[in-house]
Parts: sequence; C-alpha cells; structure tokens
Amino acid sequence: MKYKISVLNENTLEEVFHLRMSAQRFFFTFIFILLAVLVLFSTLILTTPLRQLLPDNISSDIRKEAVRNALIIDSLTEEVSVRQAYINTFKDLVTGDIIIKDSLLNSDSIIAKQRDEQLLEKSMLEKEFCEEFEEEERYNISATITNNATHNNVVFFKPTIGEVKNLFDPINGHLGVDISTKPSTPIVSIYQGTVLYSAYTLDEDYFIQIIHPQGFISVYKGAANVFKKSGDIVQSGEVIAVMSEKSTKETSLHFELWKESQVQDPLNYIVFE
Repeated sequence: MKYKISVLNENTLEEVFHLRMSAQRFFFTFIFILLAVLVLFSTLILTTPLRQLLPDNISSDIRKEAVRNALIIDSLTEEVSVRQAYINTFKDLVTGDIIIKDSLLNSDSIIAKQRDEQLLEKSMLEKEFCEEFEEEERYNISATITNNATHNNVVFFKPTIGEVKNLFDPINGHLGVDISTKPSTPIVSIYQGTVLYSAYTLDEDYFIQIIHPQGFISVYKGAANVFKKSGDIVQSGEVIAVMSEKSTKETSLHFELWKESQVQDPLNYIVFE
C-alpha cells in the first residue's frame, strides 16, 4: 500500500508537487525527521548561551547576578515603601491628621517617630502585665518608704522585687547595689522622669538611664527587655523593663542612683526589705 501527498494551487487546483511513499517509508521518514530535530535542538543548546538556562549548568556569575538583582529588587521595594510613607505623611499633613507644633519638625522626623512608636509599641500581653504589676505595687507601702529628710521629700519606689546581695562600694568600683530577683520580674521607675538613654551592651544586657527632678538620675542594668526609649516620659512605679524569663535561676539587677553628678548609696534613699 502506498500513499500520495499532493500540494495543489488553491486558485487553479493544479497539482504543484506530489510525493508517493509506502507506509514503511513514511514511518522511517518521520523517525528520521524527528531525530534530526532532536540533534539540531541539542546542538543548539550545547553550543550557544542557551545552555546556561539548564539548572545544572548555571555558572557562579549568573548566580551572583541573580543575587544582585534580588538585592536591587529589595532596595527598590524599600524605596517604594519610603516614598509611600512620605506620601501618606504629606496627605495627613494636608488633611490635618498631623499637626506640626514645631516649625523645625520635618517629614523625616515624623516618619521616624511613627516607626519608633510602631517598633516599641507594647503588645496586649505586655500592657496587661505592666498594668497588673503597677496596680499591685501602687499601694505597697514597702515600695515607697524612703528617708524623706535626706532628699527633700522625694518618694522613691524600689526598682524591683528582690534582695540586695552586693552593697554600694565605690572604693572598689561598685557604684550601686545588685538586687537578686526571680526571672520575669518587672523593673519599675523609682520616680517620675524622662528616659535619658536606653540601649543594649554585651556585658550588661539592656540598661536604662532616667533623669528625675531635683538632679537625680537612676540607672538600671541587666534587663532582658525594655519597654521605653530615649525621650519617653515615665511615672513613679511604672514598668520600664523586665528581667530575663528564660533563666531558671535567680537573676540580678544592678541599680545605681546619682544626684548632681555624684554617685549615691541607694540604701540611703530606698528601703528594699
């Protein structure tokens, strides 16, 4: 059995080309064309830059280029986010949602302030924890008993619940007291004031400095987490930080009290029992 393949002129129906072949010859011709296409395709892949598209043949340069492009995309995304923040801030200024009281305040400081507020905003659990502790300590007499005559009737809270282990010893370089306490114990501000500095160090973990009226400065070192940043206003007995919650042993808070640039013995101002 043979087959005929004809090519006709559509207008005149005249046969332009024809090909006759048997079924066996048609099969072998089809196989030959298929193999030829595969060989041509393989040669094209192996001898041209298209081979770089294969997963196993990706060079280190292409990988570096991909990483660089990813970083560029991330940078562009961040830039878009910053520009969107500018637009939103400008919109709030126009609509009156943000009122600038200081003529030197610009959009950069507004955005930075908003980001700080978002990053340092307490979670609901932290808020509940702080409120509960502050309510318990509000009427705790032992937390507020001080030698009023010593510092002009300023009433100090004790910074945390615990026992004083290491006493004030400035001669040997120990400028405060070490208070042994349990994990997750809150740290409170001894008096109302403004957070002067809040940071982290490898030696002392988180520490906070608060400036108070009448020239007092209190320093808290050894916290695992802080809830305040520089410039925040704090009230007497307000929770400002917390001790580590991971440790199963007792932890220690180092507390210092300064007055007019002179270090003071905290035991002369606060009763820790």
